[in-house]
Amino acid sequence: MRYLSLSVLLVTVVTLTACVNAVSEPIVTSFNESSVGIQIQQDAWTPMTAEAEAQSIALADARANEICSRGPNRTAERVSVRQVPAGEYVIAKEYLYLCLR
Repeated sequence: MRYLSLSVLLVTVVTLTACVNAVSEPIVTSFNESSVGIQIQQDAWTPMTAEAEAQSIALADARANEICSRGPNRTAERVSVRQVPAGEYVIAKEYLYLCLR
């Protein structure tokens, strides 16, 4: 009986952990007036849901537009994404934006 309640508790914890819908705050990694690099990180054990990832990308798009508007080129266009090393328990994707007129 003790093992049954322990296994039920474990299944409950894993289920609740899998339902995490945490939006990642974008991290600016580079800017040179022509382009902006923005990184989105997530925990490898509890990956973001599709909705949370879409919200994180929207935040990154807004941040890139805000940064590009400071220079001579006024708008940001997302042109590529790549996975970058960020540690053993972190998944990081870096989005590259070109600053266009």
